[in-house]
Amino acid sequence: MRTRNWLAAATSLALIASLLPAPAASAAQPVHVVLDGQPLDLSPAAFIESGRTLAPVRGIVEALGAEPVWNPEDRTVIIQLGDRYLKLTIDDRVACLDPACTETWILDVPARIAGGGRTFIPVRALAEAMGLHIEWDNATRTVYLGSVPSASLVVLEGVTQGQVITGPVSLRVRGMSGTYAYFYLIDPATRKGRIVAAGSDVTKSYTFTPDPAQAGEQQLMAAARRADGTLAYSAPVTVKVAPDTTVRPVGIDPGGVIDGPFTFQHQLNFVATHVIYQLVDLRDGSWHNLATVGPNESYTWYPPVSFNGPMELYIYAYDRNGGWYVSDPVRVTVATPHRTVFNSVKEGETVTGRARTLSVSANYAIQSVRFYLDGRLLASENNYWWTYGPQDNGTHTLRAEVTAADGTVHTVGPVTFRIATEPGLWMYGVGPGQVVTGPVEIFAMPNVQADEIRYYAVQGGERILIGSAKPTVKVSWTPSRGGEWMVYADAFYQGRLQVSTEPIYVRAYLGPTYGPQPIVEKSKFKDFAAEMAVRSYRETGMSAALQVAQAILETGWGQYVPVDKYTGQPSNNLFGIKGEGTAGSIISTTWEVYNGQSYTVDEYFRAYNDVSESWQDHKEVLLTRPWYDVFRAVMSDPVLGAWGLRKGGYATDPEYPTKLIRIMKENNLFELDVIQF
Repeated sequence: MRTRNWLAAATSLALIASLLPAPAASAAQPVHVVLDGQPLDLSPAAFIESGRTLAPVRGIVEALGAEPVWNPEDRTVIIQLGDRYLKLTIDDRVACLDPACTETWILDVPARIAGGGRTFIPVRALAEAMGLHIEWDNATRTVYLGSVPSASLVVLEGVTQGQVITGPVSLRVRGMSGTYAYFYLIDPATRKGRIVAAGSDVTKSYTFTPDPAQAGEQQLMAAARRADGTLAYSAPVTVKVAPDTTVRPVGIDPGGVIDGPFTFQHQLNFVATHVIYQLVDLRDGSWHNLATVGPNESYTWYPPVSFNGPMELYIYAYDRNGGWYVSDPVRVTVATPHRTVFNSVKEGETVTGRARTLSVSANYAIQSVRFYLDGRLLASENNYWWTYGPQDNGTHTLRAEVTAADGTVHTVGPVTFRIATEPGLWMYGVGPGQVVTGPVEIFAMPNVQADEIRYYAVQGGERILIGSAKPTVKVSWTPSRGGEWMVYADAFYQGRLQVSTEPIYVRAYLGPTYGPQPIVEKSKFKDFAAEMAVRSYRETGMSAALQVAQAILETGWGQYVPVDKYTGQPSNNLFGIKGEGTAGSIISTTWEVYNGQSYTVDEYFRAYNDVSESWQDHKEVLLTRPWYDVFRAVMSDPVLGAWGLRKGGYATDPEYPTKLIRIMKENNLFELDVIQF
């Protein structure tokens, strides 16, 4: 016999919340029942007992087009509607869902005799057993039942009762033109669940990908947000989650030959934190990690010559609990020829500026490199810093001879190109828009002959000689006062001016500055952030665990929240969003690149009246920007969402997803996504 507890939240959270035990006086107040929009004239009237609505069985069942069967001997009533069956026993909380009573439910409130000998049954039990939609309006004390979808009732599509879910399934909510759709996975034993998909388009389908941690009997339920902000819930669908944890290589032919760049791919039917590609060298048994990628990513491998020979590929997928799953080995043969690539100059290119790095890349170990310009030896090293000037203008050829570790020699080129550069002098150490707060070291490099570089700073028509030095030798400049400055340099040869740098405008600030400040004690930040994250999660379906992990990573547990570097004004900006916020902007430091070197500049970051506004703004950015579509498709799952953020371009750090996942695992943040139904 299969027995299940009949728990109130299984069908309708709205109903559950409203059918709490009422004061004794409420039992005398009438309770109305509406079926498919038509009020039922029930006599005797329905009433509330122990927080549950009971109605006379005959009146409500006959309205459904069925006939209840009463057996006075065992005090049972049988209700059958289509293939739905329900048998209730007076004053007994055990209900049967089939004639043999092989499946039973335990009711909160049993059927009972009342109202002059009439049989009353719990309306919720009848609704869920018969597959009816049910809602409760506390203001009017009305139970709304629906035998067909209506504007106020929703249906979960995409799964059926008893379905075994082994991989991704497409879910959809039908029957209501709401403003937001939610899909919940609920453990019927604990009544704990999570949002597994959500979005603002109630007409589209959403994908639920099972996690191995969710294996077992579960309930899927959908909800749609009404225009007034309340939720309409579907009936739950009981399913068995049994993720297929097979790791399947894709596009790799067993026994195939890899003779050049090759893209490894895989297929997963479950949520994984990351995937590792490994090769086993069958010549010596050594193992080689090729790459770690996201669960839905691929990897392009450029095989070195040293891997030539028989190999076996293994693909490992890891879940959030540290479990791992491995593909069957795929045996391949690597047979890639020696390949050498010129990184410096392209055929037909016009070269300007003053210098560039000459280098080659190869899929083999390099012993030595020799570069030849117009047939003459130019350099005998890889990554050679090649300088040129106007005197070199014209057409040239460049080739490289590369000696491999095995002694073989490989030639690249020649390539024909043209130098067309103007006399120039390039400044290093400062950049346009830089804010100088103390001494800076600067130097300049010309592409013409020079024996002296003179450095100047100009403010208000006054020109100050910073210093002079030979080319590339650094000089130090400390602004004598704050404000806007123009910095430039002149190159001289034998006392004659040859060329000048472009003017570089900077701002000197010699007063006190303020750095990032804590917003709350580090030990309290998790709880501090969790409150806002959970609220956002319930509203949007965006994983609370992921939101908190982002805030932790962006602010160092709330210890490094930007403030205005000149005034100390707090920003309450937990996610480093630039621009203007509800409280204006603060000025903080960011980085730019000039002449290949990084330097600091001022940037405006959004300021908020409190951190809740920052949280709201961050949420809106992720929910509205089109480039985050890939994130929104998986945002309810904290692991897939972490990888979706990187795909959407949220962060350039290639390890951003794995850092977030590590924070979530180490700090038990996944529990923030749990909803108690």
